[in-house]
Amino acid sequence: MTSVNIRCIPDNHYAIIGVVNNKRARIEIETKSNEQNAEASKRTPINLVLVLDRSGSMASNNKLEFAKTAVISVLNLLHDDDVVHLVTYDDNVWNVFENARASARHALYSAVKGIKTGGQTNLSGGMEMGANLLEKYIYPEYSKRMFVLSDGLANVGLKTKEEIMSVITTYREKGIITDSFGVGEDFDEAIMKGIAEAGCGQFFFLESAE
Repeated sequence: MTSVNIRCIPDNHYAIIGVVNNKRARIEIETKSNEQNAEASKRTPINLVLVLDRSGSMASNNKLEFAKTAVISVLNLLHDDDVVHLVTYDDNVWNVFENARASARHALYSAVKGIKTGGQTNLSGGMEMGANLLEKYIYPEYSKRMFVLSDGLANVGLKTKEEIMSVITTYREKGIITDSFGVGEDFDEAIMKGIAEAGCGQFFFLESAE
């Protein structure tokens, strides 16, 4: 399989992007050498909210476990002064942690690892809480970023692509860039790709680990 490399790029001030050579790719987190990272360390800091789907459909094919591994990999990649929040959702929405510095990543691992699958899929509710956290904690010199990890099979709250894209466009107008991570073979490609397009972000495919 082609790899997805999420890494710091010196000429991109949003810093966490993906290089995808194929629609379907296993995720492989890479970092550069210390010398290569010297310039990347000057990038604009990030105020990042991770929005993780923990609905019942994420139980199949280890989708949730693989998405949690990706979340931990992102925590490891962030710079220590970056700010990170984690929201999870099924038919309800939970604020797992908020306004944490990435330097505290080791204390955050257990919260991520403890997430279990639940009920239905309130995708729009999870993104709404995520956007609210970015609006609650204002860091003027930081870029606002939302990562949405889901299979996109929304059945609670907003369900159609048109409804969800409209909300994402509103977030973009508030300065929030949204990246999406489609999880598993059965993810809704139209919705997950649409989130990234409406949010002026990147789209990634995460294949469940076997």
